[in-house]
Amino acid sequence: MAKKPGLAPIDLSGFGLDPTFANKLTQLLAWCQGHGLDFRISQGLRTPQTQAQYYCQWDQRPPAKIDAAAKTMKNAGAPWLASVLLDYRDIPRKPSWLTSQLPGSGWHQWGEAADCYCYKNGKMVQNGSDPVYKKYADAARSFGLTAGLYFSTPDAGHVQLRSQAGATNVYKWSKIDTIMKARFSEKPSV
Repeated sequence: MAKKPGLAPIDLSGFGLDPTFANKLTQLLAWCQGHGLDFRISQGLRTPQTQAQYYCQWDQRPPAKIDAAAKTMKNAGAPWLASVLLDYRDIPRKPSWLTSQLPGSGWHQWGEAADCYCYKNGKMVQNGSDPVYKKYADAARSFGLTAGLYFSTPDAGHVQLRSQAGATNVYKWSKIDTIMKARFSEKPSV
């Protein structure tokens, strides 16, 4: 796709994205640029450790709920991911919600999701109900992506490749655990 004069090139390298998703996201961001919307990627691939941190830090999710989630994961065949979750069980809590996805179940851990935000006059548009996010979400849908704006808990900047809410809608916990451990656990030194 030819770049219009004056538009910045879109570079998604370094965000760990699945190639199919990266191609669609590039098209979406180029569409945004072409329509005068300055959307920038903030986060792509997210480790299970970062996902666990985001999951645990919400002040509406006390340690007892973390323990129950970890037990469910372990019993479903995901002991490694359960241990990752428990590593963050006692971190300081914040009032802002960041995710409903447990580590391994979010598409960020698969490189199939990204968070992008709009900037106006050099400042990020933080209000997810700003009309720019509806334009972005509708354009995302036209490129075959799923827009977080339309989730039951809206996540205006989030887009993902798959329509399924999370990896647990596609894979068993045991398979997710095996894949995530192979990709993200510390490798023994030789």
